[in-house]
Amino acid sequence: MKISDVEENSTPQKENVLQRSCSLTSKSLQNNLNIIEKFGQQIRPYFGIGSLLIFLVVYHGFLVAAGIHNYQKAAPLIYVTLFFWICYLLNLIVGTKTFRAVYDDVGRKLEEITEQKKFVPLSLKIAFIFALLAFTIIDSIHDLTRLTGFFAYVFYILFMFVFSNNRMKINWSVVSSALIMHYCVALIILKWSTGQWFFQKFAELIVGFLEFAQVGAKFVFGFIAGPPNICDLAPVFIFTSLQTLIYFSAVVALLFYFGIIQVVLQKSQWFMKVLIGTTPVESVNAWACTFLGMSEAPLMVAPYIEKLTDSEIFAIVTSGFACVAGTVFTAYVALGACPIYLLTASLLSAPMSLACSKIMFPETEESNVKEEDFKLEHNDKRGFFDTLCSAGVALVPTVFAIGATLVVIMSLLAFLDAVMEYIGDLIGYDGWTFQMLFGYAFFPLAYMMGVNDNSDQTLLVAQLMGTKTAVNEFVAYNNLGILQKAGKLQPKSVVIATYALCGFSNFSSMGMSIEFLGGLAPSKRSTISKLVLRALCAGSIACFMNATVAGILISSPVICQSSQKSDTCFRIPSG
Repeated sequence: MKISDVEENSTPQKENVLQRSCSLTSKSLQNNLNIIEKFGQQIRPYFGIGSLLIFLVVYHGFLVAAGIHNYQKAAPLIYVTLFFWICYLLNLIVGTKTFRAVYDDVGRKLEEITEQKKFVPLSLKIAFIFALLAFTIIDSIHDLTRLTGFFAYVFYILFMFVFSNNRMKINWSVVSSALIMHYCVALIILKWSTGQWFFQKFAELIVGFLEFAQVGAKFVFGFIAGPPNICDLAPVFIFTSLQTLIYFSAVVALLFYFGIIQVVLQKSQWFMKVLIGTTPVESVNAWACTFLGMSEAPLMVAPYIEKLTDSEIFAIVTSGFACVAGTVFTAYVALGACPIYLLTASLLSAPMSLACSKIMFPETEESNVKEEDFKLEHNDKRGFFDTLCSAGVALVPTVFAIGATLVVIMSLLAFLDAVMEYIGDLIGYDGWTFQMLFGYAFFPLAYMMGVNDNSDQTLLVAQLMGTKTAVNEFVAYNNLGILQKAGKLQPKSVVIATYALCGFSNFSSMGMSIEFLGGLAPSKRSTISKLVLRALCAGSIACFMNATVAGILISSPVICQSSQKSDTCFRIPSG
């Protein structure tokens, strides 16, 4: 017998041994996890309210000790705890019969006053709007150029009104309430020092939490996920920033498993009904989009999509285009976007997307989903560990899909740039690029939004806006990071561009929206196809209006550099 024959016969045996070893290891791990889970289910009845009280006492004692020892370091945790206690107490008060009775009684009296004197609520809103305008003018008295953004604000509202599906049916009460709420949230985050500090710390906590994904990525991929800082050697994007998507997906799945997301969204729909007047499905989807994204958020309201009116469908599609997913938060930060601006833009997208949708496609029917019938349920019967692992695995195709998309798009853009440069060179004009066309198309919008220091700045921001709309936000943020690193953008331009790019409103997302929502509600597929282009326009305007308000309110812009590469690097000797 030849030696080669022995090696060939031994190879399957080695593979079988390896497979059996992996199988036994997997079964052993699963058995251990099942034992832990069963143990938790057995002891759960004995540790109910008592264990919760003990935990709260220990936690608050620790919080007091931490505040005494180092208040500055413990302050974010203290404020977060106070915030949750306020939310809990408000929820407790709202749920009482006394509050319901008082609320219904006050609501009836307000309706009677409104019917008798219709000018009263309108007058109050107008007075409040003038108060906000007066505050903004006084705040901008030393830099009146910030006020040029109001031209863009008015222009966008008039544009949506002109191209509205039914101008006579626009509910200006809902629209004005959404715009006022949007501006007030922006004031709290961007102008109030305490609110600004809180959200800055909150954004830092989120980024710090998401950066733990790099621990797992470095363990799996080694130095590819954490390469040495060598000059002219960029990190591999798919092995660094995109790994956070898998990590955050698992975290969101756990929040679903414990019902935390359902509770938060259920309470937010009542909050939105009182302040704005939108329906439960519209409100929940708009807030869910702020951290779940355009594909995951509609899953929260999937059982009701078949029953929705055309205006409600339009609001759902618009919210999807105006928001970003929390999974891509760190990816944008890695490309150079400031966390506080991304967080603010994500929160502002909820009321602004509803306002834009109700102008572009006002409600003309009565909603079929009533507040008392609207429930958010989670019927997944999988275990804790199964949920955790499945969520991470499920997003692996998405990561590679994003990577493949970027390969195709970046290659095509380079090809189109070469074609445009060739055409320009033939007629004696050098430096033509494909993105320059978008720059000239969006130039008036960027100028009105506040990027009007010089034409070069305006053109660069306009090109970024065009790239985001025609291609996607990943490419636009990548270009923004390159321009920041090269020092070609001023701080104000960077801020406005960061807000304007923060959304999924691009042509490639149209197909995703049709396919995904059409799969959830096949009977609404034709409706979604007819509305999607108009919804894309409304979603883009929502992002641009966020940028406009940010340009008006932010007096001291901050530039965040890309976290992928530090300034100092090691250069390999050429010889």
